Amino acid sequence: MLATQIDFLNNIPVIYYVRHSCGAGQYLAYRNNSGIEDVSIVENIQNPSVVYSPIISVEKFPTIFWRRPKGAKNMNYAPIKLSNFQSLVKIASYKMIYEESPLPLFVFKSTKKSNYIVGTALNMAESDGVSYFYYAAIPENPKYSFIRYSSLKSEDPTFTNNIGEHGYIYIKLIKLLGSHPLVKVDE
Repeated sequence: MLATQIDFLNNIPVIYYVRHSCGAGQYLAYRNNSGIEDVSIVENIQNPSVVYSPIISVEKFPTIFWRRPKGAKNMNYAPIKLSNFQSLVKIASYKMIYEESPLPLFVFKSTKKSNYIVGTALNMAESDGVSYFYYAAIPENPKYSFIRYSSLKSEDPTFTNNIGEHGYIYIKLIKLLGSHPLVKVDE
Protein backbone atom coordinates (compact mmCIF):
# COMPACT_ATOMS: atom_id res chain seq x y z
CA MET A 1 0.00 0.00 0.00
CA LEU A 2 1.21 3.52 -0.81
CA ALA A 3 -0.18 6.33 1.35
CA THR A 4 0.30 10.02 1.99
CA GLN A 5 -1.03 12.50 4.50
CA ILE A 6 -2.48 15.56 2.82
CA ASP A 7 -4.55 17.26 5.50
CA PHE A 8 -5.76 17.30 9.11
CA LEU A 9 -9.43 17.06 10.06
CA ASN A 10 -10.16 17.96 13.69
CA ASN A 11 -6.45 17.50 14.45
CA ILE A 12 -6.47 13.97 13.01
CA PRO A 13 -4.35 13.19 9.94
CA VAL A 14 -6.26 12.54 6.71
CA ILE A 15 -4.42 9.87 4.77
CA TYR A 16 -5.09 8.94 1.15
CA TYR A 17 -3.88 5.59 -0.10
CA VAL A 18 -3.79 3.22 -3.02
CA ARG A 19 -3.35 -0.52 -2.80
CA HIS A 20 -0.16 -1.44 -4.59
CA SER A 21 2.30 -4.25 -4.18
CA CYS A 22 5.33 -2.01 -3.90
CA GLY A 23 8.00 -4.63 -4.35
CA ALA A 24 11.57 -3.42 -4.17
CA GLY A 25 12.32 0.27 -4.34
CA GLN A 26 13.11 3.27 -2.21
CA TYR A 27 11.53 6.12 -4.18
CA LEU A 28 8.37 6.92 -6.07
CA ALA A 29 9.46 8.51 -9.35
CA TYR A 30 7.07 10.84 -11.24
CA ARG A 31 7.49 12.44 -14.62
CA ASN A 32 5.15 14.17 -17.03
CA ASN A 33 6.57 14.08 -20.55
CA SER A 34 4.56 15.48 -23.47
CA GLY A 35 1.30 15.05 -21.57
CA ILE A 36 1.96 11.46 -20.49
CA GLU A 37 2.32 10.77 -16.77
CA ASP A 38 4.83 8.12 -15.79
CA VAL A 39 4.99 6.80 -12.23
CA SER A 40 7.36 4.06 -11.12
CA ILE A 41 9.08 2.74 -8.04
CA VAL A 42 12.87 2.94 -8.27
CA GLU A 43 15.82 2.01 -6.09
CA ASN A 44 17.69 5.34 -6.31
CA ILE A 45 17.57 8.91 -7.60
CA GLN A 46 19.22 9.26 -11.00
CA ASN A 47 17.40 11.57 -13.39
CA PRO A 48 17.12 15.31 -12.55
CA SER A 49 14.05 15.68 -14.80
CA VAL A 50 12.09 13.29 -12.56
CA VAL A 51 10.40 14.24 -9.28
CA TYR A 52 11.19 11.75 -6.52
CA SER A 53 9.43 11.08 -3.25
CA PRO A 54 10.91 8.74 -0.65
CA ILE A 55 9.00 5.60 0.28
CA ILE A 56 8.93 5.19 4.04
CA SER A 57 8.11 1.70 5.34
CA VAL A 58 5.88 1.82 8.41
CA GLU A 59 5.59 -1.30 10.51
CA LYS A 60 2.89 -0.09 12.89
CA PHE A 61 0.78 3.07 13.08
CA PRO A 62 -0.42 4.53 16.38
CA THR A 63 -3.97 3.57 17.38
CA ILE A 64 -5.26 7.12 16.77
CA PHE A 65 -4.93 6.38 13.05
CA TRP A 66 -7.52 3.59 13.32
CA ARG A 67 -10.19 4.81 15.73
CA ARG A 68 -12.31 7.88 16.25
CA PRO A 69 -11.15 9.97 19.22
CA LYS A 70 -13.48 10.17 22.22
CA GLY A 71 -15.79 13.16 22.03
CA ALA A 72 -15.31 13.64 18.27
CA LYS A 73 -18.76 14.29 16.80
CA ASN A 74 -18.47 15.44 13.23
CA MET A 75 -15.64 13.79 11.37
CA ASN A 76 -16.56 15.26 7.98
CA TYR A 77 -15.48 18.36 6.12
CA ALA A 78 -17.99 21.22 6.07
CA PRO A 79 -18.88 21.51 2.35
CA ILE A 80 -18.96 24.91 0.65
CA LYS A 81 -20.44 24.92 -2.85
CA LEU A 82 -18.88 27.58 -5.05
CA SER A 83 -20.86 29.40 -7.73
CA ASN A 84 -18.38 28.62 -10.49
CA PHE A 85 -15.44 26.42 -11.37
CA GLN A 86 -13.04 29.37 -11.68
CA SER A 87 -13.55 30.21 -7.99
CA LEU A 88 -12.51 26.67 -7.07
CA VAL A 89 -9.36 26.96 -9.19
CA LYS A 90 -8.50 30.27 -7.48
CA ILE A 91 -8.77 28.61 -4.07
CA ALA A 92 -6.62 25.66 -5.16
CA SER A 93 -3.94 27.95 -6.60
CA TYR A 94 -3.78 30.59 -3.87
CA LYS A 95 -0.75 28.96 -2.19
CA MET A 96 1.30 29.87 -5.26
CA ILE A 97 1.35 33.42 -3.86
CA TYR A 98 3.46 32.06 -0.99
CA GLU A 99 5.69 30.04 -3.35
CA GLU A 100 4.07 26.76 -2.38
CA SER A 101 2.50 24.10 -4.58
CA PRO A 102 -1.17 24.49 -5.46
CA LEU A 103 -3.67 22.35 -3.56
CA PRO A 104 -4.67 19.15 -5.39
CA LEU A 105 -8.27 18.87 -6.54
CA PHE A 106 -10.19 15.67 -5.84
CA VAL A 107 -12.69 14.35 -8.38
CA PHE A 108 -15.44 11.90 -7.48
CA LYS A 109 -18.89 10.91 -8.67
CA SER A 110 -21.82 12.58 -6.97
CA THR A 111 -23.92 10.23 -4.88
CA LYS A 112 -27.28 11.80 -5.79
CA LYS A 113 -26.97 13.10 -9.35
CA SER A 114 -25.01 12.23 -12.46
CA ASN A 115 -22.58 15.10 -11.83
CA TYR A 116 -18.99 14.88 -10.69
CA ILE A 117 -17.68 16.80 -7.72
CA VAL A 118 -14.32 18.58 -7.94
CA GLY A 119 -13.00 20.07 -4.73
CA THR A 120 -10.26 20.63 -2.21
CA ALA A 121 -9.97 20.77 1.56
CA LEU A 122 -8.84 24.00 3.14
CA ASN A 123 -8.96 25.53 6.58
CA MET A 124 -8.84 29.30 6.18
CA ALA A 125 -8.78 30.08 9.90
CA GLU A 126 -6.46 27.66 11.68
CA SER A 127 -8.03 28.33 15.07
CA ASP A 128 -11.74 27.68 14.47
CA GLY A 129 -11.35 23.89 14.28
CA VAL A 130 -13.61 23.54 11.24
CA SER A 131 -12.17 22.09 8.05
CA TYR A 132 -13.90 23.06 4.82
CA PHE A 133 -14.24 21.31 1.48
CA TYR A 134 -14.69 23.84 -1.32
CA TYR A 135 -16.26 22.28 -4.39
CA ALA A 136 -17.98 22.76 -7.73
CA ALA A 137 -20.10 20.28 -9.67
CA ILE A 138 -19.23 19.45 -13.27
CA PRO A 139 -21.31 17.41 -15.73
CA GLU A 140 -18.75 14.72 -16.61
CA ASN A 141 -15.59 13.04 -15.36
CA PRO A 142 -12.54 14.94 -16.69
CA LYS A 143 -10.53 13.00 -19.26
CA TYR A 144 -7.34 14.82 -18.29
CA SER A 145 -5.17 14.88 -15.16
CA PHE A 146 -4.52 18.61 -14.69
CA ILE A 147 -6.24 21.98 -14.79
CA ARG A 148 -4.46 24.80 -16.60
CA TYR A 149 -5.08 28.26 -15.18
CA SER A 150 -3.66 31.75 -15.47
CA SER A 151 -4.39 34.60 -13.08
CA LEU A 152 -2.82 36.96 -15.62
CA LYS A 153 -5.14 36.15 -18.54
CA SER A 154 -8.91 36.44 -18.66
CA GLU A 155 -9.55 32.91 -19.86
CA ASP A 156 -11.41 30.09 -18.19
CA PRO A 157 -9.48 27.22 -16.63
CA THR A 158 -9.18 24.18 -18.89
CA PHE A 159 -8.47 20.49 -18.40
CA THR A 160 -5.21 19.25 -19.90
CA ASN A 161 -2.45 16.65 -19.73
CA ASN A 162 0.20 18.97 -21.18
CA ILE A 163 1.90 20.89 -18.36
CA GLY A 164 4.75 22.32 -20.41
CA GLU A 165 3.20 25.58 -21.57
CA HIS A 166 4.76 28.54 -19.75
CA GLY A 167 2.72 31.23 -18.03
CA TYR A 168 0.16 28.89 -16.47
CA ILE A 169 -0.46 27.24 -13.13
CA TYR A 170 -1.14 23.51 -13.34
CA ILE A 171 -3.28 21.91 -10.66
CA LYS A 172 -3.27 18.13 -10.23
CA LEU A 173 -6.58 16.26 -10.33
CA ILE A 174 -6.78 13.20 -8.08
CA LYS A 175 -9.57 10.89 -9.20
CA LEU A 176 -11.12 8.86 -6.41
CA LEU A 177 -12.63 5.44 -7.13
CA GLY A 178 -15.76 6.20 -5.10
CA SER A 179 -17.27 9.14 -3.31
CA HIS A 180 -15.13 10.98 -0.77
CA PRO A 181 -15.84 9.37 2.63
CA LEU A 182 -15.31 12.65 4.51
CA VAL A 183 -17.42 14.86 2.22
CA LYS A 184 -21.23 14.86 2.23
CA VAL A 185 -22.70 17.07 -0.50
CA ASP A 186 -26.27 17.38 -1.78
CA GLU A 187 -25.34 16.97 -5.42
